[in-house]
Amino acid sequence: MKIEIRQRDRRAILVLAVALLAYGLISRVLLPQFSQLREAAGDMAQKEEQLKKYRRAIVRKGRYSQMLEQARKNAAEAEGHLIRGDNASLASVELQTIVEDISKRLEIPLGPRSVTPARKRDEFFNEITMALSLDCTPNQLATFLSEIRMAPKFVIIRSAQVQPARIVSEAPKNEDFVKTLHVNLTLSAILSTPSRKG
Repeated sequence: MKIEIRQRDRRAILVLAVALLAYGLISRVLLPQFSQLREAAGDMAQKEEQLKKYRRAIVRKGRYSQMLEQARKNAAEAEGHLIRGDNASLASVELQTIVEDISKRLEIPLGPRSVTPARKRDEFFNEITMALSLDCTPNQLATFLSEIRMAPKFVIIRSAQVQPARIVSEAPKNEDFVKTLHVNLTLSAILSTPSRKG
C-alpha cells in the first residue's frame, strides 16, 4: 500500500513543523531570556537603591568629618567647664578657691571645711567633694547658691542643711532683728580627667 501525501497534508505538516520549531525556539530561547530580563529588572531596582545609598554616603562623607570635628569642639568646650583632674591636690585647691572667692564677694564668713580625695565616679570621670559650714542671712544664702550654680567651673550642690542660727520666740524690742542661718553644705566637682594615684 502506497501512502500518498496530498498538497493539503504537506501544508499541514509544514505548518506543524514551523509550529514545533517556533515552540522550541520560544521555550528554549525566548522564555529564558524573558525570565532573565524580569530578574534583571528586579536586580536593577535593588542596584538603583544601592546606588542611591552610595550617593548619600558620598554626599555625607564631608559632612561626617565636619560633624565629628564639631563634636570634638563641643566636648573640649564642655570639658573646659570641669575642674582639671590630672592632679587631685590642684583640683581640691581650685574647688576651694571657687567657694572662697564667692564667699568673699558676698561677705560670708566660711566655717570649717574639708575636701575628700578624688574618688572614681565612672570609667571616665572622678569626683571630689567639699563639706563646709557657714552662717549667713537667707538672702546671702540664696545669692551664694546662685553664684555656685553660675561658677565658671561645674560645681554641684549635693546636700544642704539649713537651720536658724538662733531661735527667737518673739521679736526684740530695742534692736533690729537679723535672721541668721547656719548652713552645712556638701559640694562636689567632676574632674575632667581621672587623677593619677601614687
